[in-house]
Amino acid sequence: MSDDDKPARGDRDSHFAKLRRAHRDAKRGGPPPRRKPAPVAGDMPDDGLVRLYGLHTVREALANPARRCERLLATRNALSRLDIVDETALPCPVEIVEPKAIDRITGSDAVHQGALLEARPLEPKPLDALGDTRLVLVLDQVTDPHNV
Repeated sequence: MSDDDKPARGDRDSHFAKLRRAHRDAKRGGPPPRRKPAPVAGDMPDDGLVRLYGLHTVREALANPARRCERLLATRNALSRLDIVDETALPCPVEIVEPKAIDRITGSDAVHQGALLEARPLEPKPLDALGDTRLVLVLDQVTDPHNV
């Protein structure tokens, strides 16, 4: 077959080829990707409480005898992961909630893992309480102090 026998490819043929490719790719890929919703900001406690969230943070705060806990919001899954068998043994009331309830309090960007503890802030210690301490760690601009 010589070049003269081939049908001429015009702009119209390449246009339909692009449309066929786009249709084929759309069918393979499924629906178009969804945009993530805009992050929702949490509300700040106005009663002087601090909000601690995340499994490790909440577990350690509950184990700290100096921490005055006011309320624990947790999902059933988080309670089991915190190894809380008897809710009455805790130093504060427990509310079983859905994760979205904690999202509304902390904001949608917070990784709360289903656990939020409202507690009184710890009393700051004066610098002279350091005594003969040889090591002092000063942190500045810590963005996630929960695990410090």
